Amino acid sequence: MTNIIKVPKPARTFKPDRPLEKNQLIQAQIWHFREAELGLPPDLQSGIDIASIATEGQASEYIRRVTRAIHQSGGRQARKSERAR
Repeated sequence: MTNIIKVPKPARTFKPDRPLEKNQLIQAQIWHFREAELGLPPDLQSGIDIASIATEGQASEYIRRVTRAIHQSGGRQARKSERAR
């Protein structure tokens, strides 16, 4: 006899309107992306004030824009130790 195990469908975890005030992980990601953005040429920077990001949806949009800008810039330059490998 075959055992059938029903696996419940996972709940949707991304909620664009959910406030970020209690989500320290996403807040930390925003700060990391801001640091990365500051290394981009001014014409590729988003101009978004990260203090104005209040929801998951806004955070998602900011991270998407900075990621795209990083790709457009060609990424970061390799450090000497990475080039030597």
